[in-house]
Amino acid sequence: MTMEASVSSFSSSSSSSLHRAESGTRNNKNKKKNRGIVFDASASASEDDPLLQGPLLLPTNVQQLMPDLYTHDKQEQAPPSSRNHDFRVFTINTTENTKKKRATTMIRYESDSHIRVLFQMYGSVWPAVLPYCIVSVTITALIAYLQSKHIVDLTFASSTGHSFMAIMVSFLVVTRANITYARYMESRQYLTDCYRNCRELVQHLCILTLFEDSPSAQEWRRQVAYRTIVLLRVTMAAIEYRSSSINTWDVTDENLELLTPTTPAHRRLVSVMPSALTPQNQRISKWAHGERTMADENFRAPIVLAYNLREAILVQRNGEYLEKRMHVNEELKILGFVSDYVTAFHGLKKLITAPFPFPLVQMTRTFLFFWVFSLPLVLVHAIPQQPVQVMVIMFFVTYGFLGLEYVSMELDDPFGDDPNDFDDLGMAEIVFEDIYISLYKRDGLESAEMLRDKVVKRESKGDALKTFHDNFG
Repeated sequence: MTMEASVSSFSSSSSSSLHRAESGTRNNKNKKKNRGIVFDASASASEDDPLLQGPLLLPTNVQQLMPDLYTHDKQEQAPPSSRNHDFRVFTINTTENTKKKRATTMIRYESDSHIRVLFQMYGSVWPAVLPYCIVSVTITALIAYLQSKHIVDLTFASSTGHSFMAIMVSFLVVTRANITYARYMESRQYLTDCYRNCRELVQHLCILTLFEDSPSAQEWRRQVAYRTIVLLRVTMAAIEYRSSSINTWDVTDENLELLTPTTPAHRRLVSVMPSALTPQNQRISKWAHGERTMADENFRAPIVLAYNLREAILVQRNGEYLEKRMHVNEELKILGFVSDYVTAFHGLKKLITAPFPFPLVQMTRTFLFFWVFSLPLVLVHAIPQQPVQVMVIMFFVTYGFLGLEYVSMELDDPFGDDPNDFDDLGMAEIVFEDIYISLYKRDGLESAEMLRDKVVKRESKGDALKTFHDNFG
């Protein structure tokens, strides 16, 4: 009882500490800012490792309890002034190909520094809005010039219409921003649920089989952990497909039997793969109820992998892995994490496949652009002989209203590699590392290294669809 309680206590405390590290720095380009001694764990990593990158901040006491998990790189030392810091850095090297795919980093800013907040360009809407500000100022200057030279007076004598329209524009723009921000935070909550369920699944699996030490039990735990990692990695690829265009099936080597060209449109997507139309695949093609795009198939992959994970959890019922079969309540507890994960995935899929209503977006931008670029016609008349003052007002009015619309556009699709997007893959990689640590605590260093080697060496053999159809029997 004492050992079980201590293991559970340490697992939960280390998990919470590492979870807090998700919000820490992941900018590998600025590694010199990471404090503490650098440890290199890439000795066994493949050069084509597509999964693992970035630093993992671990408390010093965690490393003292798990000294064998880290290999000290004597060639890369931190400055002496930082060696006594409470945190050290567990570094996993990345390849140039990986860096090219994820060239941007999450936005970091110091909220207590007004100067840095005002003048930071990375992640700002200034680059997108500034051209519109210049256009509005130019229009204002032209209208003022034509009026002052008595060439033509384009101004409006009454501002009543623009005053009423300003109410409508403000309502539409602010409402859109509020709805978009709510969707943004909802997406982040679903991501958190995915990460949490993966961590909890493997930790509960290790704790509930605490006294099963046979090699077959270790292999079963390792297989469940591996399928959990693959499920999470494939989910990240699925939600990023619109931005990255990387096929979800390219990140898994499992024999997934639910991807087949079913319609002429779908066959055109795989026309370069003759094996896609082999006779054994015709038995599935008749299941289709319509045309299926590559995006549809990408969202199907996590569902299939969730089934495989459930299957891996319950395979211990055959008596070949555990000396004593898990109690049904324990099985339901483990399976509940998979169900919660699938629920979170469907929440992400809902937000991705149900974008912000187009009529509202169209109406907002129509009113917005008409109101902003016709406002100089009113202000030049309302503030005569003061063209500079009017131009300054127009500059910041344009920045305020169009900038808020661009904020909504930026938050509308938070999955990808834009500055304001979630670092979903980076946070998933921290979950992978947490799973290695849970397996290390339960089965030792060798088992944890075997799992990581399997994850690193896992790679698709050629085209993902071709691999699927070649393996389909």
